[in-house]
Amino acid sequence: MRTSTALVIALSLATVSTAALAQDDSTSCIAAGKQVSAALGSTDNDAARQEKKMGLEFCNAGYYHQGMVHYTKALEMLGAKN
Repeated sequence: MRTSTALVIALSLATVSTAALAQDDSTSCIAAGKQVSAALGSTDNDAARQEKKMGLEFCNAGYYHQGMVHYTKALEMLGAKN
């Protein structure tokens, strides 16, 4: 009986930790998207706009890392990467 209780607790904690990580990633995507939008402003850079669009699509699909890659590439194109 103790083993099954410990297993249930361990699985519950793993689920909570995974949810917390996903929230951090989505928050990072939102912040990066805003940063790219600000850097774009009225700039006429179609390639950077396309990278921003792809970043948004990946983030909305839950592929946060891939979305951040596209946002980073857009910022590099705009010369806004630190």
